[in-house]
Amino acid sequence: MEKQLIANKNKYVSMNLMRVVAFLFIIVYHFMVELEQKGNYNFIEQGAVYYSNTNFHIAIIGVSLFFMISGAGLMLSSKKHWDIKDFYKRRFTKLLIPFYVVELFTLISSYVLKPEWLGYFPLISKKKILLNLLGMDGYFEQFFPTFSLHVGEWFLGALIMLYVLFPVFRFCMEKNRYITIIIATTYYAILVFGNVINPSPWTNVFVKAYDFILGMFLVLEIPRLMDKKVFKWSALCISFIVICLGLVSKVQLPTPTTFNNLVYALMIFIWFFAMEPASNKEHISDKIVESICKISYEIFLVHHIIIYYIGDNLEGQLLGLRQIGALFVSEIFIMVAMALLVKRIVKLIPIR
Repeated sequence: MEKQLIANKNKYVSMNLMRVVAFLFIIVYHFMVELEQKGNYNFIEQGAVYYSNTNFHIAIIGVSLFFMISGAGLMLSSKKHWDIKDFYKRRFTKLLIPFYVVELFTLISSYVLKPEWLGYFPLISKKKILLNLLGMDGYFEQFFPTFSLHVGEWFLGALIMLYVLFPVFRFCMEKNRYITIIIATTYYAILVFGNVINPSPWTNVFVKAYDFILGMFLVLEIPRLMDKKVFKWSALCISFIVICLGLVSKVQLPTPTTFNNLVYALMIFIWFFAMEPASNKEHISDKIVESICKISYEIFLVHHIIIYYIGDNLEGQLLGLRQIGALFVSEIFIMVAMALLVKRIVKLIPIR
Protein backbone atom coordinates (compact mmCIF):
# COMPACT_ATOMS: atom_id res chain seq x y z
CA MET A 1 0.00 0.00 0.00
CA GLU A 2 1.37 3.39 -0.94
CA LYS A 3 2.42 5.54 1.97
CA GLN A 4 0.05 8.46 2.43
CA LEU A 5 1.44 11.95 2.87
CA ILE A 6 0.65 13.78 6.12
CA ALA A 7 -0.64 16.80 4.22
CA ASN A 8 -3.35 14.71 2.53
CA LYS A 9 -4.83 13.19 5.69
CA ASN A 10 -8.42 13.96 6.67
CA LYS A 11 -7.84 13.60 10.39
CA TYR A 12 -4.82 13.73 12.65
CA VAL A 13 -3.94 11.54 15.63
CA SER A 14 -1.85 14.42 16.96
CA MET A 15 -4.90 16.67 17.35
CA ASN A 16 -6.66 14.09 19.53
CA LEU A 17 -3.54 13.66 21.65
CA MET A 18 -3.18 17.43 22.04
CA ARG A 19 -6.80 17.73 23.13
CA VAL A 20 -6.21 15.16 25.88
CA VAL A 21 -3.02 16.93 26.98
CA ALA A 22 -4.78 20.32 26.99
CA PHE A 23 -7.69 19.30 29.19
CA LEU A 24 -5.36 17.31 31.51
CA PHE A 25 -3.28 20.49 31.99
CA ILE A 26 -6.43 22.41 32.97
CA ILE A 27 -7.79 19.65 35.25
CA VAL A 28 -4.44 19.22 37.00
CA TYR A 29 -4.16 22.97 37.54
CA HIS A 30 -7.67 23.29 39.01
CA PHE A 31 -7.06 20.21 41.16
CA MET A 32 -3.80 21.57 42.58
CA VAL A 33 -5.17 25.06 43.18
CA GLU A 34 -8.18 23.67 45.02
CA LEU A 35 -5.92 21.62 47.33
CA GLU A 36 -3.75 24.67 48.00
CA GLN A 37 -6.73 26.95 48.69
CA LYS A 38 -8.31 24.43 51.06
CA GLY A 39 -5.04 23.96 52.97
CA ASN A 40 -4.54 20.33 51.93
CA TYR A 41 -1.09 20.67 50.35
CA ASN A 42 1.24 23.37 49.05
CA PHE A 43 2.84 21.95 45.93
CA ILE A 44 5.30 24.76 45.27
CA GLU A 45 6.61 25.01 48.85
CA GLN A 46 6.97 21.23 49.13
CA GLY A 47 8.76 21.11 45.79
CA ALA A 48 6.94 17.90 44.85
CA VAL A 49 5.04 19.06 41.78
CA TYR A 50 4.46 22.52 40.37
CA TYR A 51 2.15 23.90 37.73
CA SER A 52 3.93 27.17 36.97
CA ASN A 53 7.17 29.11 37.13
CA THR A 54 8.11 32.64 36.02
CA ASN A 55 7.48 31.82 32.35
CA PHE A 56 5.52 28.55 32.23
CA HIS A 57 1.93 27.94 33.37
CA ILE A 58 0.16 24.70 32.44
CA ALA A 59 -3.37 26.19 32.61
CA ILE A 60 -2.55 29.10 30.29
CA ILE A 61 -0.77 26.70 27.93
CA GLY A 62 -3.70 24.26 28.08
CA VAL A 63 -6.21 27.00 27.26
CA SER A 64 -4.12 28.32 24.34
CA LEU A 65 -3.75 24.77 23.04
CA PHE A 66 -7.52 24.21 23.32
CA PHE A 67 -8.29 27.31 21.26
CA MET A 68 -5.66 26.38 18.68
CA ILE A 69 -7.11 22.86 18.36
CA SER A 70 -10.65 24.26 18.12
CA GLY A 71 -9.68 26.60 15.28
CA ALA A 72 -7.71 23.86 13.55
CA GLY A 73 -10.53 21.32 13.89
CA LEU A 74 -13.16 23.67 12.49
CA MET A 75 -10.92 24.70 9.61
CA LEU A 76 -10.21 21.07 8.76
CA SER A 77 -13.86 19.99 8.88
CA SER A 78 -14.99 23.02 6.87
CA LYS A 79 -12.64 21.99 4.04
CA LYS A 80 -14.68 18.79 3.62
CA HIS A 81 -18.13 20.34 4.02
CA TRP A 82 -19.27 23.92 4.54
CA ASP A 83 -22.78 25.22 5.04
CA ILE A 84 -23.08 28.22 7.35
CA LYS A 85 -26.61 27.39 8.57
CA ASP A 86 -25.66 23.79 9.28
CA PHE A 87 -22.48 24.98 11.00
CA TYR A 88 -24.30 27.23 13.48
CA LYS A 89 -27.02 24.67 14.17
CA ARG A 90 -24.65 21.74 14.78
CA ARG A 91 -22.02 23.64 16.74
CA PHE A 92 -24.33 25.48 19.09
CA THR A 93 -26.51 22.46 19.85
CA LYS A 94 -23.32 20.53 20.64
CA LEU A 95 -22.17 23.34 22.94
CA LEU A 96 -25.37 24.49 24.61
CA ILE A 97 -27.45 21.31 25.10
CA PRO A 98 -24.76 19.57 27.23
CA PHE A 99 -24.26 22.91 29.02
CA TYR A 100 -27.95 23.04 29.98
CA VAL A 101 -27.88 19.43 31.20
CA VAL A 102 -24.81 20.01 33.40
CA GLU A 103 -26.27 23.29 34.69
CA LEU A 104 -29.46 21.47 35.73
CA PHE A 105 -27.41 18.83 37.57
CA THR A 106 -25.35 21.55 39.24
CA LEU A 107 -28.39 23.59 40.25
CA ILE A 108 -30.10 20.58 41.85
CA SER A 109 -26.88 19.48 43.58
CA SER A 110 -26.29 23.00 44.89
CA TYR A 111 -29.77 23.27 46.39
CA VAL A 112 -29.25 19.92 48.12
CA LEU A 113 -25.58 20.09 49.11
CA LYS A 114 -24.44 23.74 48.93
CA PRO A 115 -27.47 26.06 49.17
CA GLU A 116 -25.22 28.88 50.40
CA TRP A 117 -23.65 29.05 46.93
CA LEU A 118 -26.98 30.21 45.49
CA GLY A 119 -27.65 32.92 48.07
CA TYR A 120 -26.48 35.78 45.86
CA PHE A 121 -28.76 35.00 42.89
CA PRO A 122 -31.75 37.09 44.12
CA LEU A 123 -29.47 40.15 44.13
CA ILE A 124 -28.72 39.84 40.40
CA SER A 125 -30.81 41.58 37.75
CA LYS A 126 -33.19 39.08 36.14
CA LYS A 127 -32.30 40.47 32.71
CA LYS A 128 -28.87 38.91 33.09
CA ILE A 129 -30.36 35.42 33.03
CA LEU A 130 -30.23 35.73 29.22
CA LEU A 131 -26.44 35.50 29.48
CA ASN A 132 -26.88 32.16 31.22
CA LEU A 133 -29.20 30.83 28.51
CA LEU A 134 -26.62 31.79 25.88
CA GLY A 135 -23.76 30.15 27.82
CA MET A 136 -22.10 33.54 28.25
CA ASP A 137 -22.54 34.12 31.99
CA GLY A 138 -19.23 32.47 32.91
CA TYR A 139 -17.31 34.77 30.59
CA PHE A 140 -18.96 38.00 31.77
CA GLU A 141 -18.68 36.98 35.43
CA GLN A 142 -15.16 38.40 35.39
CA PHE A 143 -16.66 41.85 34.69
CA PHE A 144 -19.91 41.91 36.72
CA PRO A 145 -22.17 39.56 38.78
CA THR A 146 -24.08 36.97 36.73
CA PHE A 147 -26.07 33.78 37.31
CA SER A 148 -22.98 31.68 36.63
CA LEU A 149 -22.78 28.26 38.31
CA HIS A 150 -19.19 27.93 37.02
CA VAL A 151 -20.24 25.41 34.37
CA GLY A 152 -17.99 26.09 31.38
CA GLU A 153 -16.72 29.23 33.11
CA TRP A 154 -15.17 32.00 30.99
CA PHE A 155 -13.85 29.54 28.40
CA LEU A 156 -17.27 28.52 27.08
CA GLY A 157 -18.38 32.11 26.51
CA ALA A 158 -15.16 32.94 24.68
CA LEU A 159 -15.49 29.79 22.56
CA ILE A 160 -19.08 30.66 21.63
CA MET A 161 -18.05 34.15 20.50
CA LEU A 162 -15.26 32.69 18.38
CA TYR A 163 -17.66 30.20 16.83
CA VAL A 164 -19.91 33.12 15.87
CA LEU A 165 -16.94 34.77 14.17
CA PHE A 166 -15.56 31.59 12.57
CA PRO A 167 -17.26 32.13 9.16
CA VAL A 168 -15.52 35.51 8.93
CA PHE A 169 -12.15 34.01 9.91
CA ARG A 170 -12.69 31.18 7.44
CA PHE A 171 -13.52 33.58 4.61
CA CYS A 172 -10.29 35.52 5.26
CA MET A 173 -8.25 32.29 5.38
CA GLU A 174 -9.76 31.09 2.11
CA LYS A 175 -9.01 34.43 0.41
CA ASN A 176 -5.40 34.67 1.58
CA ARG A 177 -4.24 32.90 4.72
CA TYR A 178 -0.81 34.54 4.70
CA ILE A 179 -2.18 38.09 4.75
CA THR A 180 -4.73 36.98 7.35
CA ILE A 181 -2.12 35.57 9.74
CA ILE A 182 0.12 38.62 9.29
CA ILE A 183 -2.76 40.97 10.17
CA ALA A 184 -3.81 38.73 13.09
CA THR A 185 -0.24 38.56 14.43
CA THR A 186 0.14 42.34 14.23
CA TYR A 187 -3.18 42.72 16.04
CA TYR A 188 -2.05 40.25 18.74
CA ALA A 189 1.30 41.98 19.23
CA ILE A 190 -0.41 45.36 19.74
CA LEU A 191 -2.82 43.89 22.32
CA VAL A 192 -0.28 41.88 24.31
CA PHE A 193 2.96 43.85 24.02
CA GLY A 194 1.14 47.19 24.18
CA ASN A 195 -0.68 46.12 27.39
CA VAL A 196 -3.99 47.06 25.75
CA ILE A 197 -5.73 44.12 27.48
CA ASN A 198 -4.98 44.23 31.17
CA PRO A 199 -5.42 42.43 33.56
CA SER A 200 -5.85 38.73 32.68
CA PRO A 201 -5.25 38.83 28.92
CA TRP A 202 -5.24 35.01 28.93
CA THR A 203 -9.01 35.00 29.63
CA ASN A 204 -9.94 37.73 27.17
CA VAL A 205 -11.66 36.73 23.93
CA PHE A 206 -9.86 39.47 21.98
CA VAL A 207 -6.55 37.82 22.83
CA LYS A 208 -7.80 34.23 22.53
CA ALA A 209 -9.08 35.00 19.03
CA TYR A 210 -5.44 34.94 17.88
CA ASP A 211 -4.88 31.45 19.34
CA PHE A 212 -7.98 30.32 17.44
CA ILE A 213 -6.88 31.90 14.14
CA LEU A 214 -3.34 30.58 14.60
CA GLY A 215 -4.72 27.04 14.88
CA MET A 216 -6.68 27.55 11.65
CA PHE A 217 -3.52 28.67 9.88
CA LEU A 218 -1.27 25.96 11.30
CA VAL A 219 -3.50 23.05 10.27
CA LEU A 220 -3.27 24.30 6.68
CA GLU A 221 0.50 24.85 6.70
CA ILE A 222 2.23 22.47 9.12
CA PRO A 223 1.10 19.11 7.61
CA ARG A 224 2.49 20.15 4.22
CA LEU A 225 5.80 21.19 5.78
CA MET A 226 6.03 18.00 7.86
CA ASP A 227 6.31 16.01 4.62
CA LYS A 228 9.79 17.52 4.33
CA LYS A 229 12.19 15.54 6.52
CA VAL A 230 14.53 18.46 7.20
CA PHE A 231 11.69 20.63 8.48
CA LYS A 232 10.12 17.77 10.44
CA TRP A 233 13.26 16.87 12.37
CA SER A 234 14.26 20.50 12.89
CA ALA A 235 10.77 21.27 14.24
CA LEU A 236 10.89 18.20 16.48
CA CYS A 237 14.26 19.14 18.02
CA ILE A 238 13.56 22.87 18.42
CA SER A 239 10.10 22.39 19.93
CA PHE A 240 11.41 19.75 22.37
CA ILE A 241 14.26 22.01 23.52
CA VAL A 242 11.98 25.04 23.98
CA ILE A 243 9.44 23.01 26.00
CA CYS A 244 12.18 21.59 28.25
CA LEU A 245 13.70 25.04 28.80
CA GLY A 246 10.27 26.37 29.72
CA LEU A 247 9.87 23.66 32.36
CA VAL A 248 13.23 24.14 34.08
CA SER A 249 14.14 27.80 33.44
CA LYS A 250 13.92 30.11 36.46
CA VAL A 251 15.11 33.23 34.66
CA GLN A 252 12.14 35.49 33.94
CA LEU A 253 11.88 36.41 30.27
CA PRO A 254 11.30 40.07 29.35
CA THR A 255 8.27 39.13 27.21
CA PRO A 256 4.67 39.04 28.57
CA THR A 257 3.51 35.84 30.31
CA THR A 258 0.64 35.45 27.84
CA PHE A 259 3.05 35.47 24.90
CA ASN A 260 5.51 33.09 26.59
CA ASN A 261 2.84 30.48 27.21
CA LEU A 262 1.44 30.82 23.70
CA VAL A 263 4.95 30.03 22.42
CA TYR A 264 5.03 26.88 24.58
CA ALA A 265 1.56 25.90 23.31
CA LEU A 266 2.79 26.46 19.75
CA MET A 267 5.84 24.28 20.41
CA ILE A 268 3.61 21.50 21.76
CA PHE A 269 1.40 21.82 18.68
CA ILE A 270 4.41 21.57 16.36
CA TRP A 271 5.98 18.71 18.33
CA PHE A 272 2.83 16.58 18.15
CA PHE A 273 2.47 17.21 14.42
CA ALA A 274 6.13 16.27 13.93
CA MET A 275 5.31 12.93 15.62
CA GLU A 276 2.21 12.40 13.44
CA PRO A 277 2.35 9.02 11.63
CA ALA A 278 2.26 9.31 7.84
CA SER A 279 -0.47 6.69 7.34
CA ASN A 280 -4.10 6.67 8.44
CA LYS A 281 -3.77 3.22 10.01
CA GLU A 282 -5.40 3.23 13.46
CA HIS A 283 -3.97 1.52 16.53
CA ILE A 284 -5.79 0.53 19.71
CA SER A 285 -4.19 3.45 21.56
CA ASP A 286 -5.50 5.85 18.90
CA LYS A 287 -9.03 4.52 19.37
CA ILE A 288 -8.76 4.93 23.14
CA VAL A 289 -7.62 8.54 22.77
CA GLU A 290 -10.40 9.21 20.25
CA SER A 291 -12.98 7.79 22.68
CA ILE A 292 -11.71 10.11 25.42
CA CYS A 293 -11.89 13.07 23.02
CA LYS A 294 -15.53 12.29 22.27
CA ILE A 295 -16.42 13.11 25.89
CA SER A 296 -13.73 15.78 26.44
CA TYR A 297 -16.24 18.64 26.23
CA GLU A 298 -18.53 16.99 28.78
CA ILE A 299 -15.53 16.36 31.06
CA PHE A 300 -14.60 20.01 30.70
CA LEU A 301 -18.13 21.07 31.75
CA VAL A 302 -18.25 18.90 34.89
CA HIS A 303 -14.64 18.84 36.07
CA HIS A 304 -14.43 22.07 38.05
CA ILE A 305 -17.78 21.52 39.80
CA ILE A 306 -16.66 18.06 40.95
CA ILE A 307 -13.34 19.48 42.17
CA TYR A 308 -15.23 22.24 44.06
CA TYR A 309 -17.65 19.86 45.79
CA ILE A 310 -15.00 17.36 46.88
CA GLY A 311 -12.55 20.10 47.85
CA ASP A 312 -15.10 21.75 50.14
CA ASN A 313 -15.53 18.52 52.09
CA LEU A 314 -11.76 18.17 52.59
CA GLU A 315 -11.07 21.73 53.73
CA GLY A 316 -8.28 21.95 56.32
CA GLN A 317 -7.25 18.28 56.08
CA LEU A 318 -3.54 17.75 55.43
CA LEU A 319 -2.95 15.17 52.71
CA GLY A 320 0.11 13.19 51.65
CA LEU A 321 1.14 12.61 48.05
CA ARG A 322 -0.30 9.08 48.00
CA GLN A 323 -3.65 10.37 49.25
CA ILE A 324 -3.55 13.16 46.68
CA GLY A 325 -2.80 10.65 43.91
CA ALA A 326 -5.72 8.45 44.99
CA LEU A 327 -7.98 11.52 45.20
CA PHE A 328 -7.00 12.65 41.72
CA VAL A 329 -7.70 9.22 40.21
CA SER A 330 -11.07 9.10 42.03
CA GLU A 331 -12.05 12.53 40.73
CA ILE A 332 -11.06 11.59 37.17
CA PHE A 333 -13.23 8.49 37.45
CA ILE A 334 -16.20 10.59 38.65
CA MET A 335 -15.64 13.14 35.86
CA VAL A 336 -15.62 10.42 33.20
CA ALA A 337 -18.74 8.77 34.67
CA MET A 338 -20.59 12.10 34.78
CA ALA A 339 -19.44 12.98 31.27
CA LEU A 340 -20.77 9.67 29.93
CA LEU A 341 -24.07 10.23 31.75
CA VAL A 342 -24.42 13.73 30.26
CA LYS A 343 -23.57 12.35 26.81
CA ARG A 344 -26.24 9.69 27.22
CA ILE A 345 -28.90 12.16 28.35
CA VAL A 346 -28.13 14.53 25.45
CA LYS A 347 -28.62 11.65 22.98
CA LEU A 348 -32.11 11.09 24.41
CA ILE A 349 -33.11 14.71 23.75
CA PRO A 350 -34.83 15.04 20.36
CA ILE A 351 -32.99 17.75 18.43
CA ARG A 352 -33.96 18.52 14.85
